[in-house]
Amino acid sequence: MKLKLWIFIDWYLPAYKAGGPIQSISNLVSRLKDEFEISVITSNSDLGEVLNLNQKELNVWVEKEGYRVMYIDREHQNKQFYNALFDAEAFDVVYFNSLFSIKYTLLPFWLLRNRPIRRVLATRGMLGAGALAIKPLKKKVFLAMFKFLTLHKKVIWHATAQSEIDEIKLHFGADRKILLAPNLSAISKTGFLNKTKKENEINIFFLSRISVKKNLIGALEVLSKIDSKSTVNFSIIGPIDDESYWQKCESKIELLPQNISVTYLGAIPNIELPKTLKAQHLLLLPTFHENFGHVIMESWQNGCPVIISDQTPWRNLQADKLGYDVANTNEDGFVDAIEHFCGMEEGEYMQWSKSSYNFAKGFIENPEVLEQNKSLFLSA
Repeated sequence: MKLKLWIFIDWYLPAYKAGGPIQSISNLVSRLKDEFEISVITSNSDLGEVLNLNQKELNVWVEKEGYRVMYIDREHQNKQFYNALFDAEAFDVVYFNSLFSIKYTLLPFWLLRNRPIRRVLATRGMLGAGALAIKPLKKKVFLAMFKFLTLHKKVIWHATAQSEIDEIKLHFGADRKILLAPNLSAISKTGFLNKTKKENEINIFFLSRISVKKNLIGALEVLSKIDSKSTVNFSIIGPIDDESYWQKCESKIELLPQNISVTYLGAIPNIELPKTLKAQHLLLLPTFHENFGHVIMESWQNGCPVIISDQTPWRNLQADKLGYDVANTNEDGFVDAIEHFCGMEEGEYMQWSKSSYNFAKGFIENPEVLEQNKSLFLSA
């Protein structure tokens, strides 16, 4: 008899613009659906828009390949609907994919607080200093409410890295029950592909939501300092999450020197990314915080080394020819790293590309990571 696992998440496939959280759960479902009876409870939205779903598919269970999904519209995201849902059938484990979600964590968590089921909560990097610095008052109020209601004592915390374990203990106490399970990534269906690369020319991409946290402005600042002998083709991939922030980015783009060309490609569904990344050489992501960074793993999976900030779990990358991790305060470090890659001939670059691909393959196919994720939902 399979355990019945219910997953709450604000957005889910076919949504894709919300990025990493969707990928985290999509990969979890695809890798664990043979082991558990999985039900996903989500909204009928993507980031900033309503999904184009059949009205008959709203507020009811929709069968997918090996699992099921319920897309709840705004009108039904309430106590009455959730209580009826919970009373309709039994389930064993509930997984909440976000800390700061009213409708898909706090509300269902509160309604289930006294039921004899296993509750697992992922912080998804939301307790990192860089993440908490964005809209800090709202988050402080939420954390205070969570602790006041003693919900932090009624859950098993899911941490994807040691840094998250430290953050959970800092905010909720050292005696919390925390399980470590790195994020699962999708197994690639394509093998390693050779890339062409000219000396002193490089194709760099930014892949993330366009928002303060992801720091596209920081990437543009770095590119403005690149030596004029280096030609950089910079592609920006991702939805505009913050329109006023994007306008500031556009102002920066207009001031870039002639050796830096910029193309905005918009949001690209995850399944279509390999087609775009096969022509790319390098990810540039000076993020203020990532608990995992699916875009980093996807870059490696597609043979692209990365230049990222030191605010992710991925450190000391240069030694393994995976890229560079640089402090956001060290602009010269970012410039030097880009110019190093730009100056490479194809042969040298391919060593880094192959190392990146091999690392991703080894990490994604590691059976220990799969077992750690299973253990989140099994009684100890």
